[in-house]
Amino acid sequence: MISVVVCSIHADQLARLKDSVESTIGLPHEWLVADNRHTGKGICQVYNELAAAATFPFLLFVHEDVTFTAPGWGSRVLSFFERDDRLGLVGVAGATLKSRSLSGWYTGDPRFDRYRLIHALPDHHETLDQLPATEQEPFPVVCLDGVFLLCRRSVWSSTRFDETHLRGFHFYDLDFSLRVAEKFGVGVVSSAGLTHHTAGGGDYGSRWVREAIGFHRRWQPQLPMTLSSQKVEELSVQKIWLDRLKDQPISLVDRWNWIRAQHQLSRPILYYSILKFFLYRPLRLRYLHRYLRGGKSDL
Repeated sequence: MISVVVCSIHADQLARLKDSVESTIGLPHEWLVADNRHTGKGICQVYNELAAAATFPFLLFVHEDVTFTAPGWGSRVLSFFERDDRLGLVGVAGATLKSRSLSGWYTGDPRFDRYRLIHALPDHHETLDQLPATEQEPFPVVCLDGVFLLCRRSVWSSTRFDETHLRGFHFYDLDFSLRVAEKFGVGVVSSAGLTHHTAGGGDYGSRWVREAIGFHRRWQPQLPMTLSSQKVEELSVQKIWLDRLKDQPISLVDRWNWIRAQHQLSRPILYYSILKFFLYRPLRLRYLHRYLRGGKSDL
């Protein structure tokens, strides 16, 4: 029933993923895996090539640094598609709104963000759970994180990943899920039992920044895209992402381009966030802050 599609660069992580899927998925499936260590292909190209060879009606595009712990999750997730012919794509983290501001899927506003998964960090596990009790699974969204993307094969066939504009490994998930959301239902599911094994929550370095700027230029006419009647505070999103990126390996030039692309120097309310954005990593302020806060939180 499910073709599991993986773009792999770590054989040990792939083996761990396979073991967890085999013991929990609970229905017929096949593996479509590309060893992408030396091909030079972007993830959109890899995903499209593998999906074209799939034989099952559902495709799961999944990162190899995850494991599954909920027995029978495959049947439970597919049951949502059986009940709703319009549902085209589900994930485990996403938002009901994609703002105009440079950002990933995350807005930092609980009115819009939807997710349930476990982050397995080097020294501890943390459960990330922000799903409203007033809604039923799947929780409707317009954009998803790429760690887990499960869709009908027909939906992928009519949408496909944009390997023309996205030749790296970033923003393929936002682009794909937003385009799917223009024609089909998109949702977040809580029943996959997914654990993400990560050192720091993701790669948000200079390449991510450059691809963020390009992605938002292409999508600007359609943004914000939303299911909500509530409006997002764009300056709040910008402040959250300045803080999120302050300790990432981003060059000075790319930091300046991030500020310039959003005209943030004309917003005095952002000046403190901008100052941290430029100085936090070079001055290694995280070490001072961890000392002052007992090593538990960021500045």
